[in-house]
Amino acid sequence: MTATRTGTRGWRLAGATGALAVAALALAACGGESGDSAGGGGGGAVEPDTTDITIAPSGDPQSGGTITYGIEAETDGWNPTSNRWAISGYMVGSAVFDPLAAYDADGVPQPYLAESFTASEDFLTWTIGVRPDIEFHDGTPLDGAAVAKSLEAVRTDPLTGASLANIASVAVDPAEPMAVTVTMTDPWASFPAALVNQVGYVVAPAQLDAEAAESSARPIGTGPFVFEEWVPDRSWKGTRNESYWRTDEAGNQLPYLDAVEFVPVPDNQNRYNGLLTGDLQMMHMTNWLVIDRMRSEAEAGTIQFVADQGENEESFVLLNTEKAPLDDVRVRRALALCTDRDVVFEVSGTPADYAAETQFREGSPWFEPDNGFPATDVAAGSALIAEVEAETGPVSFSLGTTPSPDNEAVTGTLASLWEACGMEVELKTTEQGTFIADAVTGNYDANLWRQFGAADPDGDYLWWTSKNANPIGQLSLNMARLRDEQVDEALDTARASDDPEVRKEAYSALQKRQSELIPYVWLGHTQWAVGAADDVRGIGNGTLPDGQPSSPFEIGRHRLTETWLEQG
Repeated sequence: MTATRTGTRGWRLAGATGALAVAALALAACGGESGDSAGGGGGGAVEPDTTDITIAPSGDPQSGGTITYGIEAETDGWNPTSNRWAISGYMVGSAVFDPLAAYDADGVPQPYLAESFTASEDFLTWTIGVRPDIEFHDGTPLDGAAVAKSLEAVRTDPLTGASLANIASVAVDPAEPMAVTVTMTDPWASFPAALVNQVGYVVAPAQLDAEAAESSARPIGTGPFVFEEWVPDRSWKGTRNESYWRTDEAGNQLPYLDAVEFVPVPDNQNRYNGLLTGDLQMMHMTNWLVIDRMRSEAEAGTIQFVADQGENEESFVLLNTEKAPLDDVRVRRALALCTDRDVVFEVSGTPADYAAETQFREGSPWFEPDNGFPATDVAAGSALIAEVEAETGPVSFSLGTTPSPDNEAVTGTLASLWEACGMEVELKTTEQGTFIADAVTGNYDANLWRQFGAADPDGDYLWWTSKNANPIGQLSLNMARLRDEQVDEALDTARASDDPEVRKEAYSALQKRQSELIPYVWLGHTQWAVGAADDVRGIGNGTLPDGQPSSPFEIGRHRLTETWLEQG
């Protein structure tokens, strides 16, 4: 057996960019109100200053107080084995649950609720050592059986199961009750990176055994805050876990806060206004126009501003490659050719430097500069549409988004660009829960979307593999429903290896093939930022259980375990 507790194998390459953030395994991470983060091609706003503006503590952390946090959307429930979590879902989930793994400051997955990870040489078997002397909020001890039950619940769920489909079995030896043996179908060298995400959040057996509605509504974890109340679309409240297993470096009990409240405020400006008026003490944001205002306000000394400097998601148009007319690659290529991202820039306020050609930003160790994504060429796009129309008639489809003025402005702009190339576009606006459900069942043509923020690209495997491209009407995590042998070969080659060069070459091949088939029309790379009142300290993830620094953010989400309020 090869010990990999400190991440010395292939996933360390993720640290080459200096603190990459986390993988977006949550299904709902794709469906937020982020048309505001659509990318551009070089003609929009200049790159903003995303330097943090914070107030240093005047002394040691203080205990007490409540933080009300404004999140961008509501979530359909709090069972990580079955519900759909966006970034907002992770914010709440990280208050009540702990993940088995979390990223360190170099973007390497480290044990968190787990104590160790150990892999066989062929990466077909992993052993998770469970951290001792921890209890769930209901007093049940955390042990190998509880971890195994949580992983099995993921594996057997029709929604989340695809994320762990490569697991053949999960077992606990009665002689070693704090060790979980996970056996893979195919080699999985980057398995701990998957456990940073929703599927790695460990749920109490009692919650898993509860009736479905109760299980989703009343979470029981090992986390820093104990569930108190949830009023959907109004607030989620949690109180301090007096028996939490973590302490700070001075031995003080964590968390510092007495309570947290998360309030969904979908409108960007209203969320920001809540911070300015004091109704909210913290809030997160991806809207570039509001981010600029946040920073200006922070420079004036009214609030604090912190930007996620790691890997973030991409904004793009998700295309249903199984549904006419978008099942024709010529139409998909025409959409890319007819998308003038300079024009989209002017609407979204996205900086020119954030334009996207692939799911990896320039500077990422995975980015392939010669990826082949089509540059804007309206004449070539119009010619393709004319060619298709001569064979099959008018090219007509719908373009969907969620109910946000920012999103609707971007989809309206895209529709105008595409109609100028000869296409007919119907605009649709759908509430976020339905919007996501329609995507996974194939009930859409094209959608404005946000996703793919994995620090280790294997975290996005489930969205791209043909194994998850099910027919329309069935749940499909490969929502583009693209089935391609070359894409699958690249993904499987990268997953099976811990050799950085092998993996880089595989992901280069992936990007080139996606640029040929165009399941996505790339727009831009997003930017998450957090605003906080002047008395908030410890903005970000803080430390890992062993005391080393954690990655400050994970695609905009962060734990409030070491956040505190300075009084007096």
